[in-house]
Amino acid sequence: MSRLATLLVAILDDIFLFVAPAVVAFLLYFFNVIPLWAAVAVAAPFLGFAVYVAVKVSKEQPRGFDYVGGRGIAVEDLKPVGVVKVGGVYWKAVCAACEATAGSCVELVEVREGRAYVRPCQ
Repeated sequence: MSRLATLLVAILDDIFLFVAPAVVAFLLYFFNVIPLWAAVAVAAPFLGFAVYVAVKVSKEQPRGFDYVGGRGIAVEDLKPVGVVKVGGVYWKAVCAACEATAGSCVELVEVREGRAYVRPCQ
């Protein structure tokens, strides 16, 4: 999923989970069901958490790019698909145009669509 799509999903999730209760609280105030202080008391934590999540998501780096160029170990034989462990994280991996045996050293070349592309260490 692209970074923009991830950001949009996070924003929509924020709207439905956190902003909607705040809107309901202010609608209840508008229709004189609850006083203003109660609407603010209900809405403030939801809106604050929504802002926190939105800021955190916008600053978050895409998963996997911290590991590119790192070395790891093939957990199972890569003929050409298997599992590797790079930086303490297990990845479904593809060893394009190569083979690697379990326990051999691999280098992470690229992360694409949640899958690691590796080559044997040189």
